[in-house]
Amino acid sequence: MRVVRWLCVSALSVGAALLGCATSSGDGDPPGGGGAGGGGGGPACGVGTVACGGVCTNVDVDPANCGACGKACPNGESCAAGSCSGSCWGNQLSCDGKCTDTDNDPLNCGGCGAACPSGQLCVQAKCAAECAAGTTQCSGSCVDTTQDPAHCGQCGNICFAGEVCSDGKCSPSCGGALTECSGKCVDTSVDPKNCGSCGTVCSTSIGEVCSVGKCDIACLGGSTNCNSVCVDTGVDPKNCGSCGTVCGAGEVCTAGKCALSCGGGTTACAGKCVDTAVDPNNCGSCGKVCATGQSCQNGACTLVCSGGLTKCGSQCVDTSTSLAHCGGCSKPCASGYTCTSGTCKLVCSGGTTNCSNQCVNFMTDVNNCGACANKCATGQSCVNGACKLVCSTGQTACGNQCVNLNTDPQHCGTCTTVCPTGQSCQNGACTLVCGTGLTNCSNQCVNTKTNQNHCGACGNKCTTAQTCTNSVCVNNCDPTLNLATTATATSNGGGSGSLGPDNMNDGYGEADCSAQGWHWISATSSSGSAYAQLTWTTAKTVGRITIDTAACAVAGCGVLAGRTVAGGTIQYLSGASWVTVGTVSAKTDDWTFTFPSPVSTTAVRITGLYAASCGYATNPIVYEFKAFGC
Repeated sequence: MRVVRWLCVSALSVGAALLGCATSSGDGDPPGGGGAGGGGGGPACGVGTVACGGVCTNVDVDPANCGACGKACPNGESCAAGSCSGSCWGNQLSCDGKCTDTDNDPLNCGGCGAACPSGQLCVQAKCAAECAAGTTQCSGSCVDTTQDPAHCGQCGNICFAGEVCSDGKCSPSCGGALTECSGKCVDTSVDPKNCGSCGTVCSTSIGEVCSVGKCDIACLGGSTNCNSVCVDTGVDPKNCGSCGTVCGAGEVCTAGKCALSCGGGTTACAGKCVDTAVDPNNCGSCGKVCATGQSCQNGACTLVCSGGLTKCGSQCVDTSTSLAHCGGCSKPCASGYTCTSGTCKLVCSGGTTNCSNQCVNFMTDVNNCGACANKCATGQSCVNGACKLVCSTGQTACGNQCVNLNTDPQHCGTCTTVCPTGQSCQNGACTLVCGTGLTNCSNQCVNTKTNQNHCGACGNKCTTAQTCTNSVCVNNCDPTLNLATTATATSNGGGSGSLGPDNMNDGYGEADCSAQGWHWISATSSSGSAYAQLTWTTAKTVGRITIDTAACAVAGCGVLAGRTVAGGTIQYLSGASWVTVGTVSAKTDDWTFTFPSPVSTTAVRITGLYAASCGYATNPIVYEFKAFGC
């Protein structure tokens, strides 16, 4: 037997905290039983509430005790389903931290803080002296006990968590053709707050009502507007015969009159008299709803075809056009055929025509060119429905032959252009023909390997400081011009002052070392971080470097023998990166390194520089570091 639950509910909305003085009856728990957090000698609380600080409250909606006693929501948040949230369910609003139904809360009627005068009720978001027809006053609020989970069937009867109120009874789901919207079972075909689907609200302020699941200015299908809801006064027990006429307990509305039972072979389903033989929402029995596309016939949901369609299996088909059911069920047409007026026929599409039971294109078919059986002669093609000589890609029909207008000297550019003697047709223009090894540049035959104005290609002109060699502009070079004298010389360290690195490129070699000095570099006989470098402010073409150093076996300028630059890695600067072009090793006297090919650079260096393993065998001397373009 179902438990009947009674609670004293505050004047707040259904979502507000449920206060004390609750009782319960039936075969449920005694008052206060099952309430979490309500231990000790506190008050006896009803089903759905617990004692928190001596007061019975609903922890599902109380922002001061959200989910458990003492668990308060942050400022600006509400409590819904025992969890703090920035928004409330359905159409409720957060008023002072509590989720409130402003449609029936006299303290927040139509909006938060809009309280009704003393003694008045809140009816559909407006203050009124009494509840509207079909609603019941429960603790100062007008509610629909057929769908309100806090007053299901009667005031104070609260449905358990997970249940909904359907036709005044708590159940796991909505019955009949009702839909659950925010915990309430509603008829979306007439509910102005859930019209057609949950949350779709009609503009009642401009007179809209919900009729047949759509917001409209007037009720459709013979229904009547009762308090902004479209109802059938012939069967509605809340508006039986006219708006506001409510049938008594146990009565049903039939033919617009309240009666103890349904007549005329109809059955009472949810307070309405319906014909279960044809009603798609109560087909055969109350609450049995037929699927979309089905109708109720003799109390059974059945696929019904209309508009000239025929039932073939589980589908409604047009046998006059259906490829699978042409002229009757299970009569398919073969591939390439269509169904016309219930007969399979070969129908050509895409600009084709039926010729001898074949689809052909009159515009391109050489056997049916322009008409059936009109065959083109050998060598001809069908173009736009006419037989013509057609040349392959890149060729053009000139008279009765196909030619290449780009290369044919008899038809150069056009069918009638003939090139003069000595000229050929190139790219559709008559052009001077040059001998072997020569190229036509601006109507001149030139050798692009050596021509200064057409070096490597027509128009590629070398500068006055360059020579065209093997199709490449090469800079003219003086092999005796020492480029190092215009550079800045640096090293990793060693001699300074009169023996500093600027002595490496001052133009004075070993012969003048006594008077002009030299530079010694801090290095050992093993490759390490020692280096000598030349840097220019503008790019130079470098093809060779020379190092004037001390001999391995001969002392010079009063220094010990053996202070020889024996080797290192030769690099040049390309952008921001050093590029290696070769290495030098085992040198015992002056040496030269020639680059594989000249490079344009702003710096060259010998990195990993080291001394020969003879004589002094450390701190090698550089009398002069020279660089040449070739």
